Amino acid sequence: MSLRKPVKTYTKKDISHALLEKNEFLKLYEAEELVDDLFEIIRSFLMDQESEVVRIEIRNFGVFEVKPTKAKPKARNPRTNVVVHVPPRKKTHFKPGKILKDYLKESLAEIE
Repeated sequence: MSLRKPVKTYTKKDISHALLEKNEFLKLYEAEELVDDLFEIIRSFLMDQESEVVRIEIRNFGVFEVKPTKAKPKARNPRTNVVVHVPPRKKTHFKPGKILKDYLKESLAEIE
């Protein structure tokens, strides 16, 4: 028996419907295209091959960053105990903006 609360998951379709509610002049297919285009642009910026570090700063929301990791020549597979070499790669990081950060700092008792 699991005591964890169910996770609320939002999808691109939910974002499209929220955009549709904010702007009554849009049709659903237009809102979906706008959301798809936005995520495609953000993805292409994050996958920029020209720069080693990429930063997308969205005021009042947060910062997306892609940073390189260092190689780990002595990593160990915990299942087999075999030492393996892990090459350097890139990883993504999200740093929330002030409004979101302040909300996340509130205790759970204050929110409910």
